[in-house]
Amino acid sequence: MKTKALMGRAGLLAPLLLAACTVMPEGPSAMALPGTGKSLEQFRVDDGSCRGYAQAQLAGTGAADSSSHGMQRSYDDSYQTCMYASGHKVPVVGRMLGSVPANAATPPPDTPPPRY
Repeated sequence: MKTKALMGRAGLLAPLLLAACTVMPEGPSAMALPGTGKSLEQFRVDDGSCRGYAQAQLAGTGAADSSSHGMQRSYDDSYQTCMYASGHKVPVVGRMLGSVPANAATPPPDTPPPRY
């Protein structure tokens, strides 16, 4: 009977122990640059605010992905979203097109080809 009670308690403690081993991000590993017309001072104010926002988002989401990499990725996503919303520049993922998309607008007749 005592063994069953101990195992039940151990089952409750396991997630807490795993969460305690997770390293919380100390700051962003993603880049952000001052937005057009933004001073360095405004950037610093927004950076501090967005760091706090990202940390609060981690606390609010719980341990959905409690790995260090997952926590850092979540932190960076929240941080960059906040910085972008504050008018600063953040990197974006894009891709190069190999050809003109099928839904591209047709230029008027006698339009010279683009110069590269």
